[in-house]
Amino acid sequence: MKSQKSILVLVALIGLGVCVASFLIPFLEPGRWIAGLLGVAALSILPGNRTIRAAVATCVLALLVFFVVQLIQLTAIGRQNIDLTEEQRYTLTDGTKAILKELEEPVTVNFYATRDLRSIPAALKRYIPRVDSLLSEFESLAKDGNLTVNYIDPKPNTDEEDAAELDQIQRIPVSTEEDLFFGVSVQAWDKKTTIPYFNPENETQLEFDLISAIAEVSRLEKPIVGLVTPLNMATGGQSRQGWIFYQFLTRQYNVADLGMEVTGNLDTLYSDNEWGENPGFLDPEKVPVVLVVHPAGITDSAEFALDQYLLRGGTVVAAVDGFSYAASTMGQSNPMMPGMPPQGGPATNSSLPKLFEKHGITFSGQEVLADQKFGQSNNPAVLSLDQSAVQETGMIVMNQINDIFMVFPGAFTRVETMNLEVARLLKSSLKSDLIASSEANDPRAAENLRFKLRSSNQQYDLALSLRGEFTTAFPDGDPANPSPPAEEKQEKQASTPEAEPKPESGAGANLAATEAEPNPEEEKEEKSNTLTEATSTGTLFLLADSDMLFDGAAYRLLRIGGMQGGGIPQQITDNAPLFFNILDQATNSQHLVGARARTPSFRPFTVFQEMKAEFREKAGEEIEALRAKEKAANDRILALQAERKDRQSPFLNEEQAAEVKALREESVQYAKNIREREKEYQSQEDAIKSGIFWKALLIVPALVILFGLIVWAIRRAYTKAR
Repeated sequence: MKSQKSILVLVALIGLGVCVASFLIPFLEPGRWIAGLLGVAALSILPGNRTIRAAVATCVLALLVFFVVQLIQLTAIGRQNIDLTEEQRYTLTDGTKAILKELEEPVTVNFYATRDLRSIPAALKRYIPRVDSLLSEFESLAKDGNLTVNYIDPKPNTDEEDAAELDQIQRIPVSTEEDLFFGVSVQAWDKKTTIPYFNPENETQLEFDLISAIAEVSRLEKPIVGLVTPLNMATGGQSRQGWIFYQFLTRQYNVADLGMEVTGNLDTLYSDNEWGENPGFLDPEKVPVVLVVHPAGITDSAEFALDQYLLRGGTVVAAVDGFSYAASTMGQSNPMMPGMPPQGGPATNSSLPKLFEKHGITFSGQEVLADQKFGQSNNPAVLSLDQSAVQETGMIVMNQINDIFMVFPGAFTRVETMNLEVARLLKSSLKSDLIASSEANDPRAAENLRFKLRSSNQQYDLALSLRGEFTTAFPDGDPANPSPPAEEKQEKQASTPEAEPKPESGAGANLAATEAEPNPEEEKEEKSNTLTEATSTGTLFLLADSDMLFDGAAYRLLRIGGMQGGGIPQQITDNAPLFFNILDQATNSQHLVGARARTPSFRPFTVFQEMKAEFREKAGEEIEALRAKEKAANDRILALQAERKDRQSPFLNEEQAAEVKALREESVQYAKNIREREKEYQSQEDAIKSGIFWKALLIVPALVILFGLIVWAIRRAYTKAR
């Protein structure tokens, strides 16, 4: 017994001695707490009193559990989690894992986070560990340790703060005395990109922001995306430094401005990329996807170039429009006045007329779509589409697309194409119809649309995908260089005199040789690159709104405190992810498609929206009837005033005056009834909201109490039986 106590005392002394010595000798630091725990554990067995031993052992066990948990967290096992969210929002996507496992070159991530601030907002305080955890998980999954994360705390007046400034991390004032740095710079070789600030409101976008930055710097060359648009995407937008979407587009891709003629800038494009000689047509192997945004006034020659591009197996993403708000603001300090024609700049409506006609697609033209279910309360032609509008949920480009915002969109009313696979990506509700764009753009008229709009009981297509072997919409060739019709060619050949028999020698032989020389025009025609049938499978994506990409619909600028400059771009809808999903798929960047799908999710009360739409339609019929009566009364008053016996006299006769008085009373009463009906509508809408709130607040506690009472009753009955 004494020998056991001696051994325990020796173990305790060694353990505690090593623990104390580790503060002086760095070599012993890794085993500091393990040695200390062993020493305390040995001491806990020495006392003869069981109570003392039990108390000390409990403390040791608690400390042991704490340190074991800390140790596990440093390993890959400790980074595993159980994600109980509906859409697995906190589980890394397969695309993210694939990018990390395919890293071939070292990538360095410098994570700047100011951690010891007295006045740091609670949301940021909770968000910093979330970024820590995600970066740590990225680091553990990277191939061959090719991802290194440096956790840097840029305290004031230090080299770390200077490094954050050099890496263009945004300085966020959180008080008069303290600033916050919270962002990353990602670097591989000579390529660097920066996320200047992590906004807690965009937490569900965090994975994409990080993995896309890693993919960007690790990629040797950016894929090329052709751009066709008359809009000033490179210089316009809220900040006048280009649309935010365009800034992200140029960050991810090498954007080739093809101009509105499509092939007009090919010489420069081939020269800049050292591709050799320009073939005169758009080659899908060089430019795998072309983005067409609001092609207002597109020429037949430009459509011909797109037509040939599709025949060669290219991918065209075209956003056409019934009314482009962005186009209406071009060249003006303010948007154009309602009902006024645009002052310069492109037209406000756009389409691809030749391609649409050839492939059986009918677009709404200058009409826009208004929707009772998805439309805003003050303007049903401004749509917020939720997941119920998404039709092809199995398509990878629609993965996790839940919130699409459209401003005055057109609609595809008919699609009757042959030999092409058609996928309908987005649809309106059954409570929708087409209206004049001038009516939707007039705030006074738009506010009354919610009551005036009638359901067409038809769903309109807002986004389509056509895939297959296209046939040309230009059987006669390039409209800029039309070839003669087949009949004219035959007549020309028939009128050509037959060649004389070839003499064997002499001057006649020379003459025959001269006649036998090929005609340059005929040779050029034989070598023409014009196609009439597809040589490969092409894809055409069509969207009924181009303002989807405009600032305010896809992104907004977030300004914090005394921030200088334009602000921090913040994604607010799934508009940009939808386009980027398509572009990534077209450029074979499949990994980023899954990662980008993790975006902010808009979860509206769909049942509530349907109830509101139904009530608006019912109330709208009554309000419109009252307005019609009010208008008829006012028209009758004007007619009576025009029927005065003496047109120069301002007075009416007694009979007319009495009728005008009665009509005015009726008009006032009709206006009063309209206001009361609108108030009743608003009160019923508020009652629906209140009912939903109290149900959500009380149902769960009531179920918990009921469950507790049932358990209590069962246990009481069981104890009585005993």
